[in-house]
Amino acid sequence: MAQKNHTAKLQKLKHYIDSLCGIYSRIARRLGVDRTYVSRVAKGERRSPEVETALIQEFDRSQEKGGH
Repeated sequence: MAQKNHTAKLQKLKHYIDSLCGIYSRIARRLGVDRTYVSRVAKGERRSPEVETALIQEFDRSQEKGGH
């Protein structure tokens, strides 16, 4: 039973990571920056008001659609 729960959690985690990568990629394409830069801004390692605004907009959009 524990292994089944572990596997389910890993699958859910993979889904979240894939979703984040998609968000970062969309923002990067739209703003003409690298996806890793968007990721670093999201983690707080870098500062970019433009990227931060785009991240917030994507987050709000996902919440409106009934996202996580």
